[in-house]
Amino acid sequence: MKRILLVDDSRVTRELMKVYLIARDVTLLEAADGAEALAKAKADPPDLILADLRMPRLDGVALCEALRADLRTRGVPVVILTSDRDAETVLRARAAGAREVLQKPIQPQPLLDAINRHLAPDAARP
Repeated sequence: MKRILLVDDSRVTRELMKVYLIARDVTLLEAADGAEALAKAKADPPDLILADLRMPRLDGVALCEALRADLRTRGVPVVILTSDRDAETVLRARAAGAREVLQKPIQPQPLLDAINRHLAPDAARP
């Protein structure tokens, strides 16, 4: 069973994503900020990370950079979730290693489509 790590400092957002994903055959893990997510990912790398951009202690960009710097977590796909609408935010996230950037508020279909793309057996891994 695939494992997805949900990372957001908003418990409401994490709960909403869990509602969207409840019918999928996945194990959902949670972290309230980037530092907690990094520790969990290094201890036991998930198959996919869905992470907020703006979080305390370690934001989504810094989380991506830290994951890419570690051999064990380098290949874990990260999808960044953000309410920022500017192109610079997307470029920063992609440069840090995010595979995709989704806009908040999160809509179910784009989220499910991104998960399907990155958990597909033939999904490219760096």
